[in-house]
Amino acid sequence: MSETTTGRTDTSEAGLSVTATLAAISARLTDAAALAKAALVCARAGSEREAVRIVLDLDVPLSEAQTLHGAICLIGRINRKAAETFASRD
Repeated sequence: MSETTTGRTDTSEAGLSVTATLAAISARLTDAAALAKAALVCARAGSEREAVRIVLDLDVPLSEAQTLHGAICLIGRINRKAAETFASRD
């Protein structure tokens, strides 16, 4: 985001970041869902040890999705603060 000459925050760059970040969150959650389904199949087939091993791999995509979610929340707070600041100048 960059500040324009009118004092408003240019969110066109942020819009691209939000879209890319949402796509990344979706990809991580899709990966996590696939791992969870694979673990469930293993557990139902009686291989609980393998199911647990697979579930341990959930840590990375879930952690990354949570971090990306935090980034989206931060962008939202920045945009709200910029809008409040601009509105108070009027």
